[in-house]
Amino acid sequence: MESNKGLESSQADLKLVAHPRAKSKVWKYFGFDTNAEGCILQWKKIYCRICMAQIAYSGNTSNLSYHLEKNHPEEFCEFVKSNTEQMREAFATAFSKLKPEASQPPGPDALAAKATHGHDSKKQQELTAAVLGLICEGLYPASIVDEPTFKVLLKTADPRYELPSRKYISTKAIPEKYGAVREVVLKELAEATWCGISTDMWRSENQNRTYVTLGAHFLGLGPPGCLSVGSRCLKTFEVPEENTAETITRVLYEVFIEWGIGAKVFGATTDYSKDIVKACSLLDVAVHMPCLGQAFHAAIQQAFRLPKLGALLARCRRLVEYFQQSAVAMYMLYEKQKQQNAPHCMLVSNRVSWWGSTLAMLQRLKEQQFAIAGVLVEDSNSHHLMLEAGEWATIDALVQLLQPFKQVAEMLSASRYPTISMVKPLLHMLLNTTLNVKETDAKELSMAKEVIAKELSKTYQEAPEIDMFLNVATFLDPRYKRLPFLSAFERQQVENRVLEEAKGLLDKLKDGGYRQAEDKVLPAAAPEEPPVKKLMRASTPPPTSVINSMLAEIFCQTGGVEDQEEWHAQVLEELSNFKSQKVLGLNEDPLKWWSDRLALFPLLPKVLQKYWCVAATRVAPERLFGSAANVVSAKRNRLAPAHVDEQVFLYENSRGGVEAEPEDQDEGEWGLDQEQVFPLGDGVSSGFFGIRDSSFL
Repeated sequence: MESNKGLESSQADLKLVAHPRAKSKVWKYFGFDTNAEGCILQWKKIYCRICMAQIAYSGNTSNLSYHLEKNHPEEFCEFVKSNTEQMREAFATAFSKLKPEASQPPGPDALAAKATHGHDSKKQQELTAAVLGLICEGLYPASIVDEPTFKVLLKTADPRYELPSRKYISTKAIPEKYGAVREVVLKELAEATWCGISTDMWRSENQNRTYVTLGAHFLGLGPPGCLSVGSRCLKTFEVPEENTAETITRVLYEVFIEWGIGAKVFGATTDYSKDIVKACSLLDVAVHMPCLGQAFHAAIQQAFRLPKLGALLARCRRLVEYFQQSAVAMYMLYEKQKQQNAPHCMLVSNRVSWWGSTLAMLQRLKEQQFAIAGVLVEDSNSHHLMLEAGEWATIDALVQLLQPFKQVAEMLSASRYPTISMVKPLLHMLLNTTLNVKETDAKELSMAKEVIAKELSKTYQEAPEIDMFLNVATFLDPRYKRLPFLSAFERQQVENRVLEEAKGLLDKLKDGGYRQAEDKVLPAAAPEEPPVKKLMRASTPPPTSVINSMLAEIFCQTGGVEDQEEWHAQVLEELSNFKSQKVLGLNEDPLKWWSDRLALFPLLPKVLQKYWCVAATRVAPERLFGSAANVVSAKRNRLAPAHVDEQVFLYENSRGGVEAEPEDQDEGEWGLDQEQVFPLGDGVSSGFFGIRDSSFL
């Protein structure tokens, strides 16, 4: 107690002085200790005049202001107020010294600067449009405009920009943009002759809600005289747990009416959801196309459920978990990799139940086989994790089995053309090469091949209507038109179906149903005018047409049977001409091939529009097969249910053909190709084949 009293009395006896060159008002509350002559004793220690606390001093007053704010709030308020008054006085002095001309009306440059950053200025509108684009195309909630860091970012970029409020974004900006984009999509769908739909069912775990996103796909005209693929999002709606099929059916019907595509929908691409399949059946959708990615997943997962393969995969998972959970094992693996000059990368676990992650795990195990074995041999407690030679051979065989499926997925993801015509050739290749059982195959591998082949055949080949649809779509592709995987009888059936479709279109041409579409498909200046266009040229008959009709009846020239025969001959000639054309290279553009020959083939492109409007996958291949597949789903889980439809609609339709957004940590298109440097952990994305990672908030 006595020592404390002595300390207090000694502090009270201090003679404090401010800094000799002090300008800040804060020195009113602080000072340096001095001796009897008034010389400062220590320049690195300063005392508070209020509580006599000792504070370190390094040349600035930041810690002094902080001490006031934390310990003496009343004095801190006085300090802030005095600083404000000091700034006002400084401004007043500065303005008083300005020339008289400064008080004159602002010149043109000042007015231009003011107009540049006014509420209704072009710059203000451009920045607001950029913010709106970030929200819509980045799938961010409108509340981002309330984030302090976002405000700081914009203020740093342009201090004069006034950020709109959250209410303005939600109630005015987004609905206005939705309406503008909706008009564009409506116009595109009105011009489409046929369209296919796709349904993407996804779940938000954060909201505990299930949604369905409905898309429309069509083949129309892009630049003048060029066929192009169009894909548009129409609606995202919540699906209740009860009466799911009835809800989906009702909403699909309402969407068909709203967008005017009820009579244009030819096919639907869906996942394995029974409710969606039932809804499409109730709406009499002609073709129900299973999603190719879902078909791959279902077939390969069936093979993974085989007892011996399932046990092997379980052992592989335990082996990977051992290295990921043990720091010692990780270090030993790193040392073995250095000794063997192997890539310094961690093992990969298949934490998600999609075959792409399993392939990644097996590939990494095979690459690091000897380094892993070296670690396990030296660790007596982990000998039970060692894999036998036969198990390593099975791992190698599984990698070779799944690699072609990965290559098919990469091919589809990189394709710039409709992928529906590629389904049958790719399936034929997989079934007759990759899945062909060999005598040298181990029993487990043979069984896996049989299971996958059976599942894929059941999905696509055992349904006659789907099989015929895929054959026709493939035949219309100049790259695959020879159909070598079909018998002569089956090829003739495909050609007969094409003839039926073309003659059906001719009947509609005769009735005037496709007059508008005819003008869209054929270019304005054709070198040779086909008979069909000659027949449809006259929209208003000349005055002598009535007399000519009467003469035709008398002289048996009404043209009923003759016209039918002429049209049939035209279709046969066009089909024969198509077959005689040179086969297109596999890397060439089939749409460009058709676009260059629209005048030569006036009917077959219409059949093409009908069959190629159906998608091979329920979402874009780059999203379905890519590592960024879960990005959209993860972000849209942050949206409130009331805004999900608007913002997903704008995200899908406002990007203008932009590819799937890249992730910050690029793991390759499949998340399989990145060599992860030790000691980073598992980095495989959970986005294989459209898996929905809904844990992001």
